[in-house]
Amino acid sequence: MSKKSFNLRLWFAICSFGVIVAVASGSAWWLTNYMTNSLLQREGKLAQEFLESIVNVNGAVTFEDRKAKEPANPMLLDLAQHLMGMPGISRINIYSLSRRVIWSNEPQLVGTIGERNGELEEAFEGQIVTELSDLGHEKGEHVALGKSGFMIEAYVPIRSNAGKGPILGVIELYRLPVELDVMLRNGRMVVWLGAATAALLLFLALYGIVQRGALVIERQQDSLSRMETLAAIGQMASAVAHSLRNPMSSIRSTAELWRDHLTPETRFIATETIAEVDRMDRYVKDLLAYAQSERSQLAPIDTVRVVDAIIETHQRTAERANVTIRRTGGDEAVVIANERLLEQSLTSIVTNAIEAMPSGGTLEIVVAPKRRGRVKLTFVDTGRGIPPDLLKRVADSYFTTKSRGLGLGLVLARGIIEKFGGSMEIASVVGAGTRVTVNLRAA
Repeated sequence: MSKKSFNLRLWFAICSFGVIVAVASGSAWWLTNYMTNSLLQREGKLAQEFLESIVNVNGAVTFEDRKAKEPANPMLLDLAQHLMGMPGISRINIYSLSRRVIWSNEPQLVGTIGERNGELEEAFEGQIVTELSDLGHEKGEHVALGKSGFMIEAYVPIRSNAGKGPILGVIELYRLPVELDVMLRNGRMVVWLGAATAALLLFLALYGIVQRGALVIERQQDSLSRMETLAAIGQMASAVAHSLRNPMSSIRSTAELWRDHLTPETRFIATETIAEVDRMDRYVKDLLAYAQSERSQLAPIDTVRVVDAIIETHQRTAERANVTIRRTGGDEAVVIANERLLEQSLTSIVTNAIEAMPSGGTLEIVVAPKRRGRVKLTFVDTGRGIPPDLLKRVADSYFTTKSRGLGLGLVLARGIIEKFGGSMEIASVVGAGTRVTVNLRAA
C-alpha cells in the first residue's frame, strides 16, 4: 500500500483558515465588548457631569436623609424633576449614604434599603458602574418595571464641589437603549465585517505565498530528481562506456574481416552486425559526452554554423526517410556553450524529429536572433506528435517509445543544455507534429 504524499496546500488551507477565523472572531468579540463598555461608560460619565452640576447649585442638602413624616426635600424633588426629564428614563432610584432609597419613581421602593450588590458598593466607592441589564434576572430594584429585555443600568456616584468633594449619594438609572442600541448594532456590523474582510484577505495572501512556495518546492524537487538521475547516468557512463568500447571495436573489426570472406548472398549478416555495433557505439558516445560535460570548457559558439553542420550530416538520412530539413532565421547567433556537446544535444533533437516522420514530412529549424540575452532555437516537425500522457515523460531518463532505443537522447540533450544555463521545452499535438524550443545564453 503506497504512502500518500503530504499535501502542503490542503493542510495549510485547513489549519490557517481555522486559526484565522478563531483570531478574527476573538478580536471582533473583544472589540465589540470594548466598544459597548466604552459607550456605556461614556453615557454614565455624561450623566454624572449633568447631575453633579445640578447638585452643585442645590447643595449637599439634596441627599439629606429625612424621616418619613418630615416634609419632602425641595432640592431632592428638583433633582428628581430634572432626572425624569432625561430621554428614555424608566426607573430612578436615589440612594443616601445610608444606602436607603430616599426617592424613586416607584413609590413602594422609597424608604427601603438597597440590596447589597456589587454595583451599588462600587458606586459608593466612587466608580461609575454601567451595564446592559437583562430584566429577566430579577433584582429588588426591578420591581414594577413592567418591561423585559435589555436596558442600560447605571449607578452614578454624586460628589460635592463639582465632582471634587466627597460622595453625597448614588443615583441608579434605568434607560431604554434606543440610540445606543442603534450605535451598537452599526458598530458591531462594522467590526464583524471588518474582521471578516481582514481574515479573508490575510488567508488569501498567506495561501498565495504558500502556493508559490509549494510550486517552487515542486520545481526544485523535479530538478533535484532530474539531477540525481543525470548524475547516475554520468557515473554509469564512466564505469561502463570505456569497458564497452574495446570489445565493440574488436567485434566490428572481426565482422569486417568476416564480411570479406562471405558470399554476396550471406554478406548481409556481417553488414547487419557492423551496423548494430555502430549503433551501440553511438550510445556509448552519448554516455561519454555527458560524463565529460562536467569538465567541458564553455566558449562563444555560432549556433547557425552548428545547425548547418548537423543538417549536412543528416541530409542523406533525411532523404531516405523522405524528410525535408530547412533552416530559417538569422545568419549568426552566438551563444555560450561547448561546441561538441552542443552539437551532440541538438543532434539528438534532429534525430528524434526524423524518426518521428516515418512516412516523410518537414523539419524546420528556426534560429531566432539575440533577444534579452538569450538565443532561441526552434525545431518544428510534421510528424505523428506525442500523446498528452506521454508528453511529460519524453524528456525523462530511460523512457522511450522506440523498440530499439535506450531513452537517453532527449535526457542527455536537456541535461547538457541546462548545464549551459539554458532550457528546453517540448510541445506537441497528436497528428500535427512536435515543437522543441531551446533557449541558450547569448554571448
